Amino acid sequence: MRSNSPKTWFLSTLMAVLFSSLPTFLLAGQDVRIFVEADEAGVSEPRPSALRRALAQGVTQEAEILMREELSGGRRAALERILESRAEEYVLGWEEIEYLPTEWGAVLHLNVRVNREALQNFLRSLGTYYTRGHRIGYRLDPQGLASEQLEVVRSLELLSGVHDDGSDSLILRLAFLSEGGWQGVLDYEGMVWTAAGRDLPETWAALWGNYFRLDRVRGGFEGAMTLVTQGWRSAGDIQAFDRHLRGLDVSTDTIDLLGVSVQSGQYQANWRIVTMDREALERHVRQYVQERSVTFGLE
Repeated sequence: MRSNSPKTWFLSTLMAVLFSSLPTFLLAGQDVRIFVEADEAGVSEPRPSALRRALAQGVTQEAEILMREELSGGRRAALERILESRAEEYVLGWEEIEYLPTEWGAVLHLNVRVNREALQNFLRSLGTYYTRGHRIGYRLDPQGLASEQLEVVRSLELLSGVHDDGSDSLILRLAFLSEGGWQGVLDYEGMVWTAAGRDLPETWAALWGNYFRLDRVRGGFEGAMTLVTQGWRSAGDIQAFDRHLRGLDVSTDTIDLLGVSVQSGQYQANWRIVTMDREALERHVRQYVQERSVTFGLE
């Protein structure tokens, strides 16, 4: 029976420790205060409609952080309207800090814990995460939609960064079913996806999520690179840097630790990173390593 060498065992153990230290999901707490009008305020507690609005605001605040404060006023309002009916899908818990009745209503103060990973995936499906400074042309083929339903479509267009310019390469067909619910077909250069849902935002995200998951589409917004670092003194230093990377205020889609090696008493570690902001990533890494005698390169 062949036994692993001490160095091989050590590196395998180190990788296991590094990966086991990563959270399966990211939690975030948002401080939320809303004014509750008198007709929505209860005597001693907020009514469900006010609570839904507060949770939606908490999730929207977290979305703004994920978007690095790049949500315009119109996009923020559109997102909050969508979240008001589905915010609980992204809320892990909330705590009422204060409910203060006033002569005009009440002030509701909550701490809202948000599942950041789930919210980020929703923003990616909508396209909001990618189209910050871009607009994508497509053609809308609505099937008997009423004017108020078309207004919701226009709001979703704003949120997703798409606009109806009559494009023949990207076509969306939408229909409101007589029995309730929505059905849609998205056709992109011969690739066709279908989806149905209880509401329009759900159906919209399901359809556009297929498009924004395509490598050729995402490649227009983000790039993959390998971060190579050398000169670490210990495994603990690498672990601390890994946590620092994952906490950066940079639009990163993927951060994977590829491997760790030891040579002449110094450690080398490599990461694969997919980001939309290479310059910001490089700036943050340089600031971190400049006082640690560590060198790095982005390949």
